[in-house]
Amino acid sequence: MMSHRGAAVFLAALFTACAPKPVGPPIQSVATLGEVMHDIVIPNAEVVWDSVGTIYTVKGVEEIRPKDNNEWMHVEQSATALTESANLLMMDGRAKDKDKWYRLSIALRDAGAAVHKAAKARNPEAVFETGGQLFEACQGCHFAYRFTPDPSTIRTH
Repeated sequence: MMSHRGAAVFLAALFTACAPKPVGPPIQSVATLGEVMHDIVIPNAEVVWDSVGTIYTVKGVEEIRPKDNNEWMHVEQSATALTESANLLMMDGRAKDKDKWYRLSIALRDAGAAVHKAAKARNPEAVFETGGQLFEACQGCHFAYRFTPDPSTIRTH
């Protein structure tokens, strides 16, 4: 007859043997950091920045706004891609560090979410304002990681 302890060990071994085996890590980066930036972040940021604005010329004023639901949806989709790309930037294999890089990636994620909310509300003024937050998030990372500091040069992107 098996003791209680022996039965417990037997059941634990049985459950362990029957448990599904993990296939590998649940998340694995495939694209390089440069590919994420150039294929996802930059084109989607440009959609946001190009979607709303005012142009003053000698001929008059041109207001740039999404004209219909499809154009608004395009801005929303780009904001979603920006928001989620921030998570991609924090993955192992892409993150430069787990301090400043994470903070700047979170700023991108927050700005993307704010743009998304503004686009969903069909609010061009809010898209313009949150597009500025997006620009600041991008610039913060660029100045910290992309550009070589040069005090005699002012860079805008």
